[in-house]
Amino acid sequence: MNLKAFAVAAGILWGFLLFVLTLLEAARGAGRTLGALSALYPGYSVTYLGSVVGLVYGFVSGALIGAAFCWLYNRFAGTFGVPSGKSA
Repeated sequence: MNLKAFAVAAGILWGFLLFVLTLLEAARGAGRTLGALSALYPGYSVTYLGSVVGLVYGFVSGALIGAAFCWLYNRFAGTFGVPSGKSA
């Protein structure tokens, strides 16, 4: 897998999901569950401004976790999977 492409895709996905879910919860006036994310993301809150903060934090953390996952996948796939240069 392409590490950069996977990291960007994971960052966009997590950032977008966090943005949309925060907007929905802010519109409903709820958000206790998402409010717990403020312990991980300083400055994040379940508000309209917090959705933008969550978008940035979500992109960065999603990209980092996606890159780590892809790197591990590539390492294990190369070691335990089909040998390099041969297709299944």
